Amino acid sequence: MSSNEGIVVLTTREKEWWLSLQEIIPAIERVWDRIGRSDRKTVSTLCVPLPPEMEKRLHARASRLDRIVLTTVTPGTVKAALLLRAQTEESAPMTLYVHGDGPEGFEAFGALVDVLTERDTFVVTCEAEAVTVRSCFPKAQVELIPFPLVDLFKVNSGKRRTKDEITRLAYVGRVSEQKNLHNLLFALWIMRTSYAWAPTVTLDVYGGEDDLGSPNMGLKYPDYGTYLRRLAETLGLDDVVTWHGAKPRDWVFYDVHQEPHILVSPTLHSDENFGSSVLASLANGHQVVTTSWGGHRGFQEWFPQQLTLVPVHASTLGPVVDPVALAGAIVAAVERSSTVVEEAAIERGRAAFSEGAVTVRTLEMLSRPDRAPVPLKKSPIQQHIDEHRVLFGGARRIYAGYEDPVAQIFFQAYGMEKPLRFDERSGYALAPWVSYSDNVVSIVDPHRGHRSFNVDEEVSTPCDVTMIPSMKTCRLPESLVKKLVAQGYAFSLESKG
Repeated sequence: MSSNEGIVVLTTREKEWWLSLQEIIPAIERVWDRIGRSDRKTVSTLCVPLPPEMEKRLHARASRLDRIVLTTVTPGTVKAALLLRAQTEESAPMTLYVHGDGPEGFEAFGALVDVLTERDTFVVTCEAEAVTVRSCFPKAQVELIPFPLVDLFKVNSGKRRTKDEITRLAYVGRVSEQKNLHNLLFALWIMRTSYAWAPTVTLDVYGGEDDLGSPNMGLKYPDYGTYLRRLAETLGLDDVVTWHGAKPRDWVFYDVHQEPHILVSPTLHSDENFGSSVLASLANGHQVVTTSWGGHRGFQEWFPQQLTLVPVHASTLGPVVDPVALAGAIVAAVERSSTVVEEAAIERGRAAFSEGAVTVRTLEMLSRPDRAPVPLKKSPIQQHIDEHRVLFGGARRIYAGYEDPVAQIFFQAYGMEKPLRFDERSGYALAPWVSYSDNVVSIVDPHRGHRSFNVDEEVSTPCDVTMIPSMKTCRLPESLVKKLVAQGYAFSLESKG
C-alpha cells in the first residue's frame, strides 16, 4: 500500500455533552498531531461531519491511506469510516479509541462492527476495558494506552498545606445512580455513628445530574439529585454535605483539585474506564478514595501512596460496595493525609499520563507488524447482546437487569470480586433504602431497582436487624437476612475504634 497519504484522524465534537470527553478528545488529537510533526508519519486530522466536497476528496485518498484513526465512535466518525473502508478491498487498518463501549455491547459502533478485521486495533485505557473488548471479540488486537491528560491539568507543584482540623472530602463527576453517591452518604453516617473516634469531615459534591439511570438495564430513578438531598437530610448530614452543581472545569481545578481535599468516588458505573477527576487530584498530590473498579485500579501502580481502593463485592444483583469498608477507607485516608508525599513520587505518576509518554506508546503501537485483514468474529457474548438488543426494542437496554449472567461477565472484568457472606455471629443493619412494615420488606434502590419480600416470621429462625437511621430493631427470618446480605442490602455494623 502506498504510504504517501499517511494517517487520517477522524475526530468529532458530537459528544461534547460528555464533559470528560471535552478534555480527552483534544488530548488524543494532540498526540497524533505530535506524531505528524515528528516527521515519522504524515498525519491529517479531520473533524466530522465533513462537508460534501471534503468527503469526496477523502474518498479519493482512501486507497493510499496507511491508517484510519477514530478518536471516538459516533454516527459521524462511523459514517466516514464506513465510506473509507468500502472504497477498496484491502483498506487501511483502523485504530479505534474505546470509551466504555464493551459493557454497552458496542452499540455506538453500529454497522462498523460488521466490517472490522483482526488487523484493526482497539485502544483502551485500562486492563478492565481490554478484557471487555476481548469478551466481545476474542481475536481483537488491543493496545492499552492511557489518556494524556496531565499536560492539560493545572498542577500545584509548590509546598502543600498541612491537614486542617476539618477534612474536606470532594466528589467531582456526574450525579448519577451508577456513581453510587447514596452509598457514600450511608458511609458518612456510619463514620458518625459506629466509630468511637472519627475525623470531622465535610463533603462537597460538584456535578450535575445526567438523568440516564442504568440504560443498559432499562432502569431509571426519578430525580436522583432530589433523592440524595432528602437522604442526606434523613441521615442527619445536612451540616456535612454541600451540593454545588456543575461547575466550569477551570474553576474545579483552582477551587478543588489544587486545594486541600480528599477525593472520593464510590462509583460502580458500567463505563468507568479511566477517571480524569481521580487523576487530577492524584497529580496534585492529594489522597483519593475510590472503588477498585474499572480504570481506577490502574492508578495504583503510579500513585501507591495516595490511592485507597475499596473492594467491590459480588452479589446476586451485581456489584456492591460495603459502606462499612468505604467508611473505613475514608478514615484511613484522612489519617494518611497528614503525611506529605514526595514531589518526585508524584512526578513519576504524572509522567506516565503525559503527552510525551503517550506519544511514545502510540508510536510503539504503530511499529508493530500488521495482521492479516481477516474479518473480526463476534463472540457468543456479543451475539447474545445483539439478539437481546433486538428483543428489547433496539434501544440501549441489553440486559434483563443487574442479575443478568452476561452482565456479570462485564462486572467481573471491571473489578467485582468476592461475594458478601452472612456471618451468624454478626449483627446486621439494613441500608437506608430498605424498609419493613406490615410483614413486607420493601427495597427502593435508586441504582438496582425496586423489589419486596413478604415475611412469614414462623418459617425460619428469627434474626434481629437494625433499621437505618431510626436504629429500631425488627425481627426477620434468618433466611431472608441471608438473602439481603447476598444482594447487598444488609451489612454488619461493628463498633469501630
